[in-house]
Amino acid sequence: MIYNLPELYDEQYQYYRDDLNFYTQLAHDYGSPVLELGAGTARVSLALAKAGFAVTGIELSEAMVKVGLEKIARANLTDRVTLMQGDMRRLELSQTFPVVIAPFNTLMHTYTLQNQDATLASVKRHLEPGGVFAFDVYTPNFRDLNVLKREAEWEHVGGKHAELFLYQSLDADNQILESRYYLDTVREDGTLTRQTSTLKQRFYTRFELERLLYQHGFQNVQLYSGFDKRRYSTKEAVMVVVARIPRS
Repeated sequence: MIYNLPELYDEQYQYYRDDLNFYTQLAHDYGSPVLELGAGTARVSLALAKAGFAVTGIELSEAMVKVGLEKIARANLTDRVTLMQGDMRRLELSQTFPVVIAPFNTLMHTYTLQNQDATLASVKRHLEPGGVFAFDVYTPNFRDLNVLKREAEWEHVGGKHAELFLYQSLDADNQILESRYYLDTVREDGTLTRQTSTLKQRFYTRFELERLLYQHGFQNVQLYSGFDKRRYSTKEAVMVVVARIPRS
């Protein structure tokens, strides 16, 4: 899994900022503390903390948590961010939150119906009455499958010359997109090393997601295309979802 290579993950998404204003505005609207599921190396958690909010981040990958804790310490935000290793399907914290978020395709790692049910039950357990749950996933509109592509934006990793190649395939029957990464790095002695990693993501359709949320007791489910809350369209790359639970 790519999440066992946090340096690769951070290099690839270090300039990704599309979602930060959206999730920060949610915290402004509903308050903190915020619970983030799939916190990774604390990219979103740190943005929320820098905006003044308290955040609890849950991440399954031990390697990602280690890097995230180092970043939080360097930013002197340990008083606002609690990052811990945990499984969002079986989460049992001693508090509830006005806002629970699952940014950047976190729910695409719930591959089975049982995992989806367990995750949403966990979300509901940790939401305050009237709380809001928000997340984003890719819209299932896939291109350039079964082709090895060089990621042009990759030139250096950790100060070394490197090239990243990506091969994606689709298991349509099980709604799984598999991405295989090949990271080639040139050592100082001129030798070439290759690291490989695999990422599997379970994609969703619009009405499938809506039905799933309503079945778990969420209300006022809203779907958007993009973080500027444009009207939903299958032609857009990102599906953003906001759902609430009743106050009583």
